[in-house]
Amino acid sequence: MINPASWDIRARTVLIAVLPTMVMATVLIAYFTSSRLSDLEEAHVQRGKALARQLAAASEYGVFSGNLESLRKLANSILQEQDVVRVAVFSPIQEVLADSSKPVQPATTVSLAPRYSDTPLRFREPVTGPGVNLDDPFLEAGTNGSHPPEDLHGEVLVEMSRESLRAEESRLLQNAFSMVVAVLIASVALALRMSRGISGPILRIASTVESFGQGNLSDRVPVEGGKSLRALAQGVNDMADKLGASREHMERQIEAATRELLVKKEEAEHGNRAKTRFLAAASHDLRQPMHALGLFVAELGQKQHAPDTHRLVAQIAVSAETMENLLDSLLDISRLDAGVLDRQIKPFPLQPLFERIDVDYRREADQRSQRLRLRPTNLWVESDPLLLERILHNLISNALRYAPGGTILLACRKRGDKVRIEVRDNGPGIAREAQDTIFQEFVQLDNPERNRAKGLGLGLAIVRRLTNLLEHDLSLRSTPGRGALFAVELRAAKPGLIPEGIPPPPAHSLYGRHIVLVDDDELAVASTTGLLESWGCQVTAAASLELILSTIDEHAKPDIIVCDYQSGSSVDGLAIIERLRAHFGQRVPAIILSGDTSAAVTDNARQAGIPLLHKPVRPAKLRALLQRKTQV
Repeated sequence: MINPASWDIRARTVLIAVLPTMVMATVLIAYFTSSRLSDLEEAHVQRGKALARQLAAASEYGVFSGNLESLRKLANSILQEQDVVRVAVFSPIQEVLADSSKPVQPATTVSLAPRYSDTPLRFREPVTGPGVNLDDPFLEAGTNGSHPPEDLHGEVLVEMSRESLRAEESRLLQNAFSMVVAVLIASVALALRMSRGISGPILRIASTVESFGQGNLSDRVPVEGGKSLRALAQGVNDMADKLGASREHMERQIEAATRELLVKKEEAEHGNRAKTRFLAAASHDLRQPMHALGLFVAELGQKQHAPDTHRLVAQIAVSAETMENLLDSLLDISRLDAGVLDRQIKPFPLQPLFERIDVDYRREADQRSQRLRLRPTNLWVESDPLLLERILHNLISNALRYAPGGTILLACRKRGDKVRIEVRDNGPGIAREAQDTIFQEFVQLDNPERNRAKGLGLGLAIVRRLTNLLEHDLSLRSTPGRGALFAVELRAAKPGLIPEGIPPPPAHSLYGRHIVLVDDDELAVASTTGLLESWGCQVTAAASLELILSTIDEHAKPDIIVCDYQSGSSVDGLAIIERLRAHFGQRVPAIILSGDTSAAVTDNARQAGIPLLHKPVRPAKLRALLQRKTQV
């Protein structure tokens, strides 16, 4: 579709000049053409009526005397007139006395705008005269004893075609169209000639202004045209002078600011590199002792102690778990922000997930004198089951923490092709102005003293990032004093077959398993070895590949290899595992441990097909993975 708003000034000038002229010319030509066509049609009709009257007058004697030959001659003479296609004469009782017609000729002229059908015009005229006595016994017998009334006369019929009318109409319309085209050509030519004097200077001004936009402030507009155009050109030139002076001043300021910015940028990059090195080193150095501490505490908790010692061990375990939770949450935040966390979307039922959450949090809810209610469901959804479970874990944990003595409800319902999972509580609620800030890191509305019992302030931040990763809708509805409702909307899935669960391995399934441990950290080796031996494993540990090869017998094939990603040697843990597998001639199951949370380590482990556990490793997670690997 043509948009006149996009036309240039010359096209608009031509349009303004041509359009009124064309409208007026078209209206006038259409009016006079229509009038002429009406006159032609009226003349045609009057001619037909005149011919009919002429024939009626001439046929008076022949009709009442029954002279058929005379009537046929009259009919043929009228038939010779232009456009007459049929002439008929009827007796008073409507008998055909004469009927002459021309053969039908195909139309040779096509009207530009047809107004008439092919049906000929018919003109009837009565035949009047003194009359003849028609009392005749034969006539009476032929008409069942009746005779026409005395005022019944004969009649003539003249049929005229519209061929000449159509030809004249076509000629008039062609002339009208030619006149419109001539007016259009003349008006366009005149408009173009007139527009040059207006659009020419304006186009040159526009071209110069466009050149200004490209940085050529030295160009100038020629001062020409009328008074207004000359004033416009002079104003543009004055503007160019001022812009040139301003640009020179601005360039000097930008040059000075750029030098200052480069200095600050170098300082910021230097600080950022220092911060990155510090965080990487701090993360690795913190994870190593935390890893060893967690394993030492787990081993210590399996031994017999006096009641006071057992209480101290439990408190140490709680403190170690709190620190591990903080490190795990920070790891999740960093992996989500870095975009290295993969999602595995697939259909699965919600009920088993709800049941696991009930098992995980039922005891905690009872200890807090709270009621945890789960509404059973048979709905299926499309999501990552592990990440969705992490989302619901964080929401339930948050509700248990901030709704003391209350009720927490986990339920879901279907809305069209979506499933809405809701976590409700009747706690103190959240003010409207704080409902956005609670999803930020380390934000806790009712914990200014940073009480660890109330969490770390990272759970909802992780929930927000996970729902964004999974492309699920997260919403919050809360009123102070009336609790809160967190809702996650995700795609519904068609129910399918639930795979049969794999029975858990027996508690002592690791007893007698031979495990090769490679780690260059002494505390990590000591804690991991002690924990594995407390589970009944036989452990061969060393700080490097060379030491482990010199220590282990090549015929004593291990059941599993546990290796640190950075073992202090020239090769990483993945290469060490491949060397050990080649040494034993079998693809021994393996696990990688690492305090490095970078995406590169995760990608390398994934490509090698070896599971990765980030330090500090929780004993239960390490044991579960060892059991699964040794059961393969």
